[in-house]
Amino acid sequence: MQKKRNIIDVTMNAVDGIKELILQKAARRELLLVLIAIVFFCYRPNVYTVLIAVLSLVLLAVEALNTAIEKICDLISPEEHPEIKKIKDLGAAAVMIILVAIGLIFIRYLSPYF
Repeated sequence: MQKKRNIIDVTMNAVDGIKELILQKAARRELLLVLIAIVFFCYRPNVYTVLIAVLSLVLLAVEALNTAIEKICDLISPEEHPEIKKIKDLGAAAVMIILVAIGLIFIRYLSPYF
C-alpha cells in the first residue's frame, strides 16, 4: 500500500480515525466529558477550566491510542492471552491516569464552593 502524502488525504485519514473512535462506547462517554469541559471553559475561563478542557482532549487522544492497541492485539491473537491482557490493561491504565488528573483539577476548581 502506497503512503498518502497529500495533506487532504492525511486529513481524511484522521477524520476516518475519529469516525472509528466515535463508534467506541468509551469514547462517546469521554466526548461528553469534553463537551462539558468546553462549556465550563466558555462559562468561566480560568486556568482550571483550560486545564480540564485540554486534558479532556488529551483523554480522547489517549483513548484513540488505546483503541488502536486493542484492535492490533485482537488482530494478532483473537483468543485470550495473558501477555495481550497485560498490554490492554496498560492502555486502560493510561486512560484512567488522565481521568484521575481531570478529576483532581475539577475538584480543585470546585473547592472554593465547599
